[in-house]
Amino acid sequence: MTQDVTLEAKKVDKRELKGYNPTLVWTARSMTAVGAVVLACIMFLSVADIVGRNVLLIGINGTYEIVSLMVVVVGVLGLGYTQLVKGNIMIDIIVKRLSPKGQAIMNSVSYTIAIGVCVIVAWQVLLRMWDYMHRQLGGETVTLGIPLWPFMALMVVCFLWVTAIFCLDLYKALREVFGHGSD
Repeated sequence: MTQDVTLEAKKVDKRELKGYNPTLVWTARSMTAVGAVVLACIMFLSVADIVGRNVLLIGINGTYEIVSLMVVVVGVLGLGYTQLVKGNIMIDIIVKRLSPKGQAIMNSVSYTIAIGVCVIVAWQVLLRMWDYMHRQLGGETVTLGIPLWPFMALMVVCFLWVTAIFCLDLYKALREVFGHGSD
């Protein structure tokens, strides 16, 4: 018995997003587009810094800090859309052998855990952000002095955003568990 294991990118079919509110999908896509622009800026900044250091013998001061903060922006802005298209890594060796109702139960458990994790992350980042906003030391980058709290605020918003999407997915999974079908 052989297992078909492929690592292909999942094609996003617009019908898969049909069960979601169009405004929700547009918002998630817009956030992802902003993240893509920031990713391009990371690339250009990194190339400019490397070329500047190696060719002109002058680097861009604080590149590491700027790129680090921009990576946070890229990462959190893509969370919602990734969940909408179910682009997260899933190991479904056991789950795919279950009945549709069994799969819905497993999805319900997974979504509940994900909601808990996202709420805890948002809460802890919010506490740390609050601390950084009201302390004299530690709330900014070392070289350029960029405040950290705006990036932390973005993290909180994005984790709450993906939590809301997980809640919608949990609702859909529970409807399947209790025989109301998916809408």
